Amino acid sequence: MRPLVGAYELIFSLYVTIHADENALRKAMITGARVTLKGGLGRQESLGFARPEAPFDIVSKTCGTAMTPSLHLTIQPGQVAAIETLRDTGDLTFELLAIGTGVDKNGEHQIQDKWRIVEPRSEWIKKLHEAGARNVLLLEVPLPIGDVLEGWEDIASGLKRAEDQYRNGDYHSCIGSCRTVIQELGYFRYKIEEWAGEPLRRLSSDRKGMTKGEREAALWAVLRHYTHQAHHGPSEGGVPDYSRADAHFVLSLTAAAVAHAQTAF
Repeated sequence: MRPLVGAYELIFSLYVTIHADENALRKAMITGARVTLKGGLGRQESLGFARPEAPFDIVSKTCGTAMTPSLHLTIQPGQVAAIETLRDTGDLTFELLAIGTGVDKNGEHQIQDKWRIVEPRSEWIKKLHEAGARNVLLLEVPLPIGDVLEGWEDIASGLKRAEDQYRNGDYHSCIGSCRTVIQELGYFRYKIEEWAGEPLRRLSSDRKGMTKGEREAALWAVLRHYTHQAHHGPSEGGVPDYSRADAHFVLSLTAAAVAHAQTAF
């Protein structure tokens, strides 16, 4: 496993033994392999199609020989997080379904062969460290803007708007949109416009007596308070400039709050 710009590359190094064949010339032209991953939970998922850096042929000859080709598969950080979930602190098994074209005395035909690679837990963790993948939190925050629950339309559209603004580099507007999302989320749950005041008051006066639900409301209220300066101009104490890191931080928290809240409905 090695790092790329914004991604990682899995490299499957192969050792192919080619047995001597005195009678006929046979060839296998390998185009790549479909990679399936099995983890500690007993589930399996398709990972993608690994390809050689250059096409390689396995050709039989009158004397035995060997070759060491490799197959390469680019994966995104989100896939690394998904692999960690699938692994569930255990080992990993990669199954490669090699695909190519075979040639023998009967002509050309499609060929497939299944190869299995077991990656022990300790070796996989070592590879994550070497590739720098363990230097970031392997956590995906879902953006709940697909199938919208009834009554959540304004919340979902606000979150989609914030995501668009983030992608376009309008970080100030992104944070302002996140404030609107959090405000509507609180209003949806508590049915009052000034829902954020009471959790903040309890947080300052009786934090030890707060229930789990009240503490979650306080989290929302604090996030709303943090984004407040993006909602106003400089004369009202607003902040005109926000960085990409600021917007990433706020959008991640907002999306996580919405996704978590949906599980309760």
